[in-house]
Amino acid sequence: MSGRVVRDWPEHLEQPFENHPKLTYCWGHWRDGKDWQASGAIDFMLSRIAVSPTGVTDKCRTLEDVERRYAALDDIWDDVRSRGRLPTRQELEPGTFREVGGVLMHLGPGGEPIFSGAGCHRFAMAMLLDASFPAQLGCVHVSALEQMAEWRSQR
Repeated sequence: MSGRVVRDWPEHLEQPFENHPKLTYCWGHWRDGKDWQASGAIDFMLSRIAVSPTGVTDKCRTLEDVERRYAALDDIWDDVRSRGRLPTRQELEPGTFREVGGVLMHLGPGGEPIFSGAGCHRFAMAMLLDASFPAQLGCVHVSALEQMAEWRSQR
């Protein structure tokens, strides 16, 4: 649920960005120039497909699907780099409401933004650009309510 206000915060679930495989393989590919295989992306996706009850992860079933997906991500990265920013979901899909399907961020105790893990590729792109980005709001710690207006005004 977007914007759910909570009092208890699961700090034990927070992890450094470097522990997130999708972020690290994106950085390895786009920042460091490794191909998708060398960055770990291909093996990661194939391992996720292998353990999926449906045999599908991110709409991919086969190596060919995975390779198409990463080629599409490279096209998106080229577009984002040329814009110098992430487009909003509505720019990409007119009629889309808010940032559903985009980067999902929480506001933790004290109002600090915390990446949820959803929208990894877009988040990695924004980090590489060192640019602000549109995000869908997830959970909000009660102590962060007073900072919400400030975060909403940053565009």
